Amino acid sequence: MAGNWSSISTLPKVEPTAPVLINFWWFLWFYYGFYNAVALLLITKIFSIYSLNWWPKTLGGVTSYIIFWLSTQLMGILVYYFTGLEVYRLTWVSLTFCTMAIPLFVAFLVIRSENRNVYRHSLTVHQKVFLTYSLESRIPASYKRFLWLCVALAIALSTIVTGELYAAQFIQTSPHTTMEGLIYVYSWVGTIYILDAITDYIVETRVRSYPLSSIFKLYYFMIYFIFYRNLFVRLRSYEQFVVIQIASSFWVCIFHPICMSRTVYRVLVYIFGVTKTYEEYKRQVGRGLFLRNLAENATMLAFLCWVNILYYGPNASMYSYFQFNDGNIYSHDVTVLASLGIWVSELISSFINRSICKKYLNHHVTKEALKDFKEYPELIVAFVLVMIHILQDMLLALMDLNFA
Repeated sequence: MAGNWSSISTLPKVEPTAPVLINFWWFLWFYYGFYNAVALLLITKIFSIYSLNWWPKTLGGVTSYIIFWLSTQLMGILVYYFTGLEVYRLTWVSLTFCTMAIPLFVAFLVIRSENRNVYRHSLTVHQKVFLTYSLESRIPASYKRFLWLCVALAIALSTIVTGELYAAQFIQTSPHTTMEGLIYVYSWVGTIYILDAITDYIVETRVRSYPLSSIFKLYYFMIYFIFYRNLFVRLRSYEQFVVIQIASSFWVCIFHPICMSRTVYRVLVYIFGVTKTYEEYKRQVGRGLFLRNLAENATMLAFLCWVNILYYGPNASMYSYFQFNDGNIYSHDVTVLASLGIWVSELISSFINRSICKKYLNHHVTKEALKDFKEYPELIVAFVLVMIHILQDMLLALMDLNFA
C-alpha cells in the first residue's frame, strides 16, 4: 500500500492532503483475492447443499477451485494493465459476479455432457407423429430443477451488482434530507423484498430445497441490512435516526405476527392456493423472523467495528466515506451512539415479536431454528459464508481505489 503502512494516517487523526495510493498487488492478492476466494467457497457450498458437484470429474474439486480463482485474478491483472477500469469498484464487483457465475456455466456443461437432460426413453416415429403430449414433459425433473436453481442464483448474484450501482448513486448525490434518506432505505427495502419473494418462490416450488431457501433468504436480508447500516454514516442528526428507525421497528413488531396468523394463512390458501399446512406455514414465517434477526445483529456488529476501525485505524484514508470530512455535517460520535440506540431498539422489537409469536401463536422461533440446524447442520457453514461474503462486498463497495 504505497509500499508500506507508514503512509496511512494514524492517531492523532490527520486530514489527508491527497488521495492515498494503494499498491495494486497488495489489493489484488490479499484484499480482493480473499474476497473472491470466499465468494467461490460460498457458491461451492450452495452446490454441495444441492448435492451437485459443479467441477469436472477429471479436474476434481480442489484443482477446479484453484484454477477458477486464479482465472479471475488474472482477469483483474488484465483489467489493470489494459483497460483503466480498475479504479471503479463496480469493475471488481462484476469480476466477482463472473467468479460466482462460472461454476453455474461449468455445471451446466457437465450435466449436458452426462446427458441428464435427454429424454429417458426414445420415441418411435409413430409416437412422434401421433402422440399429442409435449416432448418437454419427458425432460427429467432433476434437470428442470437445476435450471430453476440457475435462475435463482442469477437473480441473487445480480443483486450485488445492482446494490453497488445503488450505493454509488447515493454517495455521489450526498448529502440528503430526511425524506431522501427514507426514500433511499425503503426503495431498497422494496427491491430486496420483491427479489426475495421471487427467489423464495422459485426455490420452494421448483427447486424444492428448504436449506437453500434459508440461505437465499439470509443472503437478501444481509444485503438489505448492510446497506441500511452504511446509510447511518450519512445521517446528520439523532432526529433522522429516530424517524427512520421508528418506521422499521413498528413494521417488524406487526408484520410477522400478522403474517403468522391463521386469518392471513386462510387468505393465502384461498387466493394463491397455498398447499402448506398451517404449522408448516408458521414455520416458514418464523424462519424469516429468525434470519432477519440474525442479519440485523451480524450487520450491526460489523458496522460498529468498521465505523471505528476505519475512522481511527491505519487504513482510515482508504475509506473516505467513513471520515466525516464534510464540514462537520456528519459526526462520528453521533453515528456510533445513534447506531447503538438503534441496535437496542431492534433487540427490543425482536423480543416483542418473538414473545407475541410464542404466547399468542404457539410458535417458538428460536427452538424451530435450532431444529433446522440439527436437521441441516451444513446450514451453519453456509450462513457464515453468506455473512462474510456480504460484509466483504460492502467494504469493497466503499473503498477508495486509487492505485499507485
